[in-house]
Amino acid sequence: MLESQIRLRRPLEDDREVMFDILEKSLKPYMGVNIGSSKNLLVIDKKIIDEYIKNDNYFCVVAEINSKIAGWLAGSGKSEILSQHGCAFGDFYIEEIVIDSVYRRKGIGTILINSIKQNDFKAMVVDTPAINKDAIAFYKNLGFKGVQGLPEEFTNSWARMSKQP
Repeated sequence: MLESQIRLRRPLEDDREVMFDILEKSLKPYMGVNIGSSKNLLVIDKKIIDEYIKNDNYFCVVAEINSKIAGWLAGSGKSEILSQHGCAFGDFYIEEIVIDSVYRRKGIGTILINSIKQNDFKAMVVDTPAINKDAIAFYKNLGFKGVQGLPEEFTNSWARMSKQP
């Protein structure tokens, strides 16, 4: 029923603040996962939203219900983005998938994942904090499996998952 109310669309510049708010609230519980690491990959910065909206290297889609953003996904299959994340050429790297807490567990994440033209890629790859058991269960439910490929300093605190079409 909710699925029929969801409209997928490209994000607009006017969506920046809402997208950022959803991202910030979603990541806040996981900001400490990189403590002790020389790099902190969890950066909450409005500039990244601008990149997702304006940069053609990214595929970005928002899910709207009754003209309200319920969640969004950003990722890329472009070689320069893939190399930044240690992914293979031909993969699609899901950089962000965030759902407003009001809309979680209603199928929106699945709809966003399915919006990726999966047959255009060898595999979809995502990294998630290892303590985010709900996200890991979500990805496993969609057919993702744990894989290697994370830089060594993140293997204890992050999980890399992949799904082939």
